[in-house]
Amino acid sequence: MEIQPLPLEGIRVLDLSRVLAGPYCAMLLSMMGAEVIKVEDRSGDESRMWPPLSREVGSPFMGMNLNKRGIVVDLKSPEGAEVVKDLAARSDVLVENFKTGTMERFGLDYEALKAVNPRLVYTSISAFGRTGPKAADPGYEALVQAYTGVMDMTGHPDGPPARCGVSFLDMSTGISSALATVSALFRRERTGLGCRVEASLLQTSLGLLTVQVSNYFQDDVVPKRIGSAHPSVVPYQAFPTADGSIFIAAANQNLWERLCRTIGMERLIDDPRFKSNATRVQHREELLPLLMDELSKRHTGDLLEPLRSAGVPCAPVNNLAQMLADAQPEAIGALAELDDPEFGAMRLANLPFFLDGGRGLVRQRAPKLGEHTRDVLAGLGYDQARIDALLAQGAVEGD
Repeated sequence: MEIQPLPLEGIRVLDLSRVLAGPYCAMLLSMMGAEVIKVEDRSGDESRMWPPLSREVGSPFMGMNLNKRGIVVDLKSPEGAEVVKDLAARSDVLVENFKTGTMERFGLDYEALKAVNPRLVYTSISAFGRTGPKAADPGYEALVQAYTGVMDMTGHPDGPPARCGVSFLDMSTGISSALATVSALFRRERTGLGCRVEASLLQTSLGLLTVQVSNYFQDDVVPKRIGSAHPSVVPYQAFPTADGSIFIAAANQNLWERLCRTIGMERLIDDPRFKSNATRVQHREELLPLLMDELSKRHTGDLLEPLRSAGVPCAPVNNLAQMLADAQPEAIGALAELDDPEFGAMRLANLPFFLDGGRGLVRQRAPKLGEHTRDVLAGLGYDQARIDALLAQGAVEGD
């Protein structure tokens, strides 16, 4: 069911961002009803060429740029920068994630665009923030995972630091940026003025590390790599089975006792080493081999139903294909379907929340490079002669 009405209908967003965090922010706004115009240079968003490729377009790009119209502009040319200024004058939001100082060199920084549109919400996304000694450093997800300690605490104790398998800092920064943008739009309703919104992967990482930061400052605890386990709860991790792995979350004493009874290890309940969660954490290295020995003899499917019936939280350790084949994602509307004349039937991730039981709208596929350049310029009131001149100059490109 679609949200009615979509809350951001009538809002126009200029998306000057590339790759993940910025495009995801803009796409979330589009799924809530905003009109999004994606502004790219001649080479296009880097993710257009990230494999796997479908019809010579990267699937990552297709998944991150739904509902957008595409225009190619040479921001380095005065004529191209003027086009963006004209767009900004008629827009509500601008999203960008260029290196610090780049938008200033284009003459498209916040102060310059505020002068032509005081109501503009100008959302800037960076790796390390716009001030401080690392402000001008280039940054990607994995670099920030390494810098903030996430990589050091990820992986198994006897293995090297590991990158998290999902670009969770980029994606979470996209979500927080969208939240901040909507908050700025809400404030604009009261004040009549836009503002500059700043987000960074560093800020996002520190926010997601709230517990670990608190543990460090209060108790001088530096997180260690413990695989899929939890530092403060035992047992709470993945266990090998005869045909795969199962994750079991015995997060309190009641669940621990239910687990023991369900798998026939009642003797562990009264063992003084495992009497409470605190002692189980203390004797983690003694307890886990006992559980692993028992669980490894059984098939995952034979464990799931008894544990669920006993109320013990558990899940198979799926790969992506196994998860998407399950009925639950479909049941909650987590997947969207789109039938495009050129690309055919497409299935994609949907808006990750509900409003009053409804979801946002997936209207169209990601744009081809410069697909809507003429239409967007015509919408600004440019006549065909001016559009042709800009195309001939190379200030813009596209259809």
